[in-house]
Amino acid sequence: MTSQLNTQTAISRQSSQLRKPGNPGLSATRLALQLYARVSPQKAGKLVNRMAFRPSRLSLPVRYEHWLDNTDSYTQLQHGARTIPVYSWGEGPVILGVHGWGGAGVQFGAWIEPLVEAGYRVVVFDAPAHGRAQGESTDLLEMADVAAHVAASVGGVRGVLAHSLGCIAVARAITNGLDTDYVAMLAPPVSLKAVMVNLGRQLALSPEVLTVHLELMEDRFGPSIWEKLNLETLCRRLNQRGLIVIDDADTSISPEESQRVAETWDKADLLRTSGLGHHRILSSPMVMETVLKSLGRE
Repeated sequence: MTSQLNTQTAISRQSSQLRKPGNPGLSATRLALQLYARVSPQKAGKLVNRMAFRPSRLSLPVRYEHWLDNTDSYTQLQHGARTIPVYSWGEGPVILGVHGWGGAGVQFGAWIEPLVEAGYRVVVFDAPAHGRAQGESTDLLEMADVAAHVAASVGGVRGVLAHSLGCIAVARAITNGLDTDYVAMLAPPVSLKAVMVNLGRQLALSPEVLTVHLELMEDRFGPSIWEKLNLETLCRRLNQRGLIVIDDADTSISPEESQRVAETWDKADLLRTSGLGHHRILSSPMVMETVLKSLGRE
């Protein structure tokens, strides 16, 4: 049974309750899709489906970009027709960072120094169509394959850090053979299906348009795609020790979703934080300290 670590951040929850300004880009996309759906729900659904495979890249420069120009090792890994940039710092047992949708390996920049000082080698990569990697589109199955390929290329990994949708990719990769002793999941979603339904809410899609998109997903990957990328199902098969980190101010992945994942992973501890949201959870010293302690425990 998952045990909960009774630790909270000192960040005030009041900041997370402030009304956030509207997102003009999201509003414009929502309006355009609504107008398009009036003409043809089928075509609007096809457009949503194309959009769902094209992640937005991180805006540059990013906070930790300097690390990419000061690596101990940089390689380009060939994965099919794609070239994947792989970055490494330090020596010792490998800790692999797996970013989420629309993210990049550099998002684990805050972890490099603490992990290297603790005697680990930190390895991160940019998945296809992310960061500095090639491509305009990808999917979670490909991201899982790439994570496994990177792990194999460095001779195996001691532990994995995963964020958001990267958690599903890592769990899928492990069930397909990626060998590791430990996994830390930061803000894990419960499933790809839940993410798609949430996308429908964000874009205010009609049930007809969302159904077209989901049916196209099944046409492309088969009806079993939802079970293959269901983190509750995948975590029941994990034998690794781990940690799940959930922040109650996360507006991208519902904390209730992450809690459901935690309840299915017997060997994982649970850390709940307050006020970090979906992205600051990646740079929290308290989260890093908890992971380091958990990593070192046999």
